[in-house]
Amino acid sequence: MSFVIKFAKGVRNHWKKSTFAAALVTYGASYANDKAKINKLMREYCLEASVSGDATASVSQPPKRVLVLLNPAANRRSAEETFKKYCEPILHLAGFLVDIVKTDSEGHARRHIEQLTSFPSAIVVAGGDGTLSEVVTGMMRKIDSNEACPIGILPVGRTNASCAEDFPRQKQNRVEEARQLAEAAISIVRGNVARKNVMKIEVVSTEEEEYRRPVYAVGSFQWGAFRDILSLRDQYWYTGPFREYMAFLVNSFSSRPTWECEADIRYTPPCTGCRNCGVTAKKPNVHEGRWWTRFLPRNTVNLAPGNDFSKVVNEMCSKEFVIEGKHSEVIIQTAPESLRMKLAELEDSAFSYILKSWKRLRGIEVDSTAGKEPIEARTVQILPGNEDNPPKDKYYAIDNEEYDVKPIKITLLPRAINMFSPEVAK
Repeated sequence: MSFVIKFAKGVRNHWKKSTFAAALVTYGASYANDKAKINKLMREYCLEASVSGDATASVSQPPKRVLVLLNPAANRRSAEETFKKYCEPILHLAGFLVDIVKTDSEGHARRHIEQLTSFPSAIVVAGGDGTLSEVVTGMMRKIDSNEACPIGILPVGRTNASCAEDFPRQKQNRVEEARQLAEAAISIVRGNVARKNVMKIEVVSTEEEEYRRPVYAVGSFQWGAFRDILSLRDQYWYTGPFREYMAFLVNSFSSRPTWECEADIRYTPPCTGCRNCGVTAKKPNVHEGRWWTRFLPRNTVNLAPGNDFSKVVNEMCSKEFVIEGKHSEVIIQTAPESLRMKLAELEDSAFSYILKSWKRLRGIEVDSTAGKEPIEARTVQILPGNEDNPPKDKYYAIDNEEYDVKPIKITLLPRAINMFSPEVAK
């Protein structure tokens, strides 16, 4: 009993040291507990991968070749360590021949895909949305979509909105983050593949200029103040985990973000397939737009393989609707059967915008469209109001990568690529 009393007096007399020691012991116990859970979790996933690898070897099948495009600069240069810790062991235990290519510059992943003489059994993207967009762009430019190999995503990047539906990111939870990464790797081993829609973005111009090759995206197109302010978060690194909130608190009173997206938006309604959109589409040539390309044969690609829409008539497919005005944000995402466009109303108060932005950062759905339903479309054209004098330092975000504001056309390519999924595709 005297020991307990003496201990209590010591804690009371040295309460600062006692508080620090208690916090240190609590953190250490929590870290050790998470470490034990992660080790157990990885043991289970590695065992499943090892069983799959042994089964493949027992039937004398040649090992599958997997190309991993790793962006070591993703997620503040922690992507490579995360990949080696939670993903690479699973791929090796499954018996894959893993070829790892580290990207060292913007566009490296796209150029590497375009220069491949033959595709591997699978292409794995270890990075963020930008790396995935480069891989999809390189693949769609190179060959017909129905000939491409499946793509796997290992969400080791800072932003992985493109695979948020399949692998929702868990913040500040080490165990769930390890589970998500291991699940993404094991989905490649299991071989569950699903067809995914792709957005084709191309510049619209009436001037005679060199042909600009289109960009392809899987996730979203964003234009507006929210995306502009979010891209400034690293300037407030000294606030630690609150850098995103600080960025909105400071910049919501600035004129630098795009508060008014002034443009004519033209769109055509969704179509399940007709002779106007569902038969064939011209596949662009690398040098298309130059005078001598008119003598080359025209390649075509079926947008819906296995279906013949040559006799299907849909008058609404080519009907164009126009929306004029200003919006605080334009968001276009891929939906199961269409493009889904959200147009946000102009903001009337910086304080209310800060509160709404903070809710969005926490994952809370905020209605900024004044109760309007999202617009479903097959194609969308965005023609900025100041087309002759485009704004400086203003950008679109295509899969969280910046592009200059220009007149563009976005087209839905339904079920254009194969991607590994945690569930069996129906």
